[in-house]
Amino acid sequence: MMARDVHKVYVFFLFAAGLLGVLSIGLHGAGFYTTPLEDRPFHPQYSTLKPTGLLGQGYGIIGSLMITVGVIMYSSRKRWRAMASLGRIKYWLECHIFLCLLGPMLVLYHTTFKFGGLVAVSFWSMTAVVLSGVIGRYFYIQIPKGMYGNDLSSRELLAENEKIAETLRRQFGLDADLLKLIDSAALPSKPVAEMGLMEVLSFFIVNDLTRRSRLRTLFEKLQRRGLRGQVLTRIRAMASRRIIMTRRIAFLQQFIKIFHYWHVVHLPFSIVMFVILSIHVGVAIAFGYTWIF
Repeated sequence: MMARDVHKVYVFFLFAAGLLGVLSIGLHGAGFYTTPLEDRPFHPQYSTLKPTGLLGQGYGIIGSLMITVGVIMYSSRKRWRAMASLGRIKYWLECHIFLCLLGPMLVLYHTTFKFGGLVAVSFWSMTAVVLSGVIGRYFYIQIPKGMYGNDLSSRELLAENEKIAETLRRQFGLDADLLKLIDSAALPSKPVAEMGLMEVLSFFIVNDLTRRSRLRTLFEKLQRRGLRGQVLTRIRAMASRRIIMTRRIAFLQQFIKIFHYWHVVHLPFSIVMFVILSIHVGVAIAFGYTWIF
């Protein structure tokens, strides 16, 4: 429980730090960023917030470094066996997401919301990377991981799910009918193998949103048995966990396949972004825009 609480604080800190940083920069330069392009050279903040200015160029450099560090750090943790014991991979992923969301926002401030030429290609490639990364994160969490980030096998998932069922039976007295009711809330009416990508995604989203109402019948039956308070809360938590686990077991192969194809989309955009970023940085240095160095 303590580790889970610490993790929540960690995630909240990343979210709060990123949000406050983006809002602070936006508020500081709001007057400049909302000024028409032709009038910006006459704005008092132009010398510092323009793309070659002290702050404007700094946003671009720091943002680019955040993206680069985020990608290298997470990729190294995934691929180097020597780093396998350095914390759970989901923590590295969360840090990767934080850096690769905040970094593009700083790059956006660096552009002063003006895009054109080769930079526009890089920016929209970066936008595609960010959006596909958000979608990929959703795919990724549907593939259960072990303590150190290794994909769990169907056998391991079934064993874990059976432990949940055993606890619900022995500790809380749920019978076979109630367990069947829980499992029915986890699976679609259509065979999983016949479902397309959009059907799978829509099912998961709708299932997440309606899980509470689907289990209402179960909890009404438990309340009639006299169960209340913390006991009912614990059953609710375990039932939700079993639904998620049962659903992931049923869709495991589909999501592994989807995640594989997702890389086909995400990786090319990342390569294009870094290639153009390197060209942009090289040209800037060649013209003497070296920031504070």
